[in-house]
Amino acid sequence: MGMLKNLRLKFHFKALHNELSKRQPSKNRSAVTWKGAKSIGILFDANEPDRRKHILKYADNLRKKGKQVRLLGYLSQQQEGEEFSFRTFTPKEQDWRYCPKGEEVTDFMNQSFDLLFFLGLTTSLWSEYITALSKAQLRVGPPTEHTYAYDLMIEVPEKAGLSAFITQMENLLGKTNTPYEAATAP
Repeated sequence: MGMLKNLRLKFHFKALHNELSKRQPSKNRSAVTWKGAKSIGILFDANEPDRRKHILKYADNLRKKGKQVRLLGYLSQQQEGEEFSFRTFTPKEQDWRYCPKGEEVTDFMNQSFDLLFFLGLTTSLWSEYITALSKAQLRVGPPTEHTYAYDLMIEVPEKAGLSAFITQMENLLGKTNTPYEAATAP
């Protein structure tokens, strides 16, 4: 079993790197300010009801600030009879190489978001695949050794939780790419 999984992982990374090499550097990729961001994609693990509520509340707060927000949640298994206010995908929408596929995933990756957030404290194969191939201008997520996945990585202690991650992320984004006016000569 371990050997088969290792083989699948090897093909996963080969497929991902092949897709990344096909993509030309995006002309859309540019500096994005937190204030100037109009569209935000949020990718997250939707398995825990408390996390879902927290992320939905955060998305609503962003909408109240005038941001367009689109959510994509990962469910480890389909929730029978339950409907969500966001789009979802499951392991059934992954190929044998653990590469996410399907209409929801492809549509999400092809959106030209100003900002794409993976809201989680640890990363995963599916989150790195989707964010790496996203057409977003700036991709934000937790630390990973796979630097192609995120443009900005934020590390917070696991015990601090998702709220600390979001606060740290907003603070950093508020301080980066801030437009300054030229100093006037005396």
